[in-house]
Amino acid sequence: MGSAEENRRPDLVLAAVVFLLGWLLAAAVSYFVVPISGVIPVPVIVLTAGAWLTAATATGISAWLVWRGLRWPGLAGYAVLTAACAVLMASTNWVHFYAATWYSMHRADYADVLRSLNGLKRGEKPPPAISRINNDPDRPVWFVRAWAGIPDCAAGFAHFSGSPEKYLPGRPVDSYDYLDGLGCAVRPTVDLGDGWWWVE
Repeated sequence: MGSAEENRRPDLVLAAVVFLLGWLLAAAVSYFVVPISGVIPVPVIVLTAGAWLTAATATGISAWLVWRGLRWPGLAGYAVLTAACAVLMASTNWVHFYAATWYSMHRADYADVLRSLNGLKRGEKPPPAISRINNDPDRPVWFVRAWAGIPDCAAGFAHFSGSPEKYLPGRPVDSYDYLDGLGCAVRPTVDLGDGWWWVE
């Protein structure tokens, strides 16, 4: 009896490791999908599909290992765990989660960016990574791009010197003063604090 349990143990440990690594890798790709696609010109849908394929492959391998060790009772518990991971992955808005956590970890850097922008003299241009994306002369909206689409559109962090209310989702787009994300009208979707929003 003890020998059978000892034989099962390595399979179950390996199953847990494979399962955990597969789902953690899928979560990491989903979390970093914006900066990854900003560096590597791969559509977000391809990266997301790759994350799910990784999780599915790890799930299949670890399910086989669980089956070898525990048969049906083990697979039943394993199915519940897999369903919980899949629901968590699918219900998380990874882009918004990334935006909120990235900003909170780099708040001081964004404050420095804003100070440098406020110090610009008339006619002086901002650094290349930063652009102005609206036309209101009194309330500039500064944009730090995190992602650029192919061939156009962008998403990233924007600072509003006034209320972003007229740009919010559901409001009509003003053809003169809209947020121009590299050729697409973008909207503020996540309030990050300190006047900064995630726009997409």
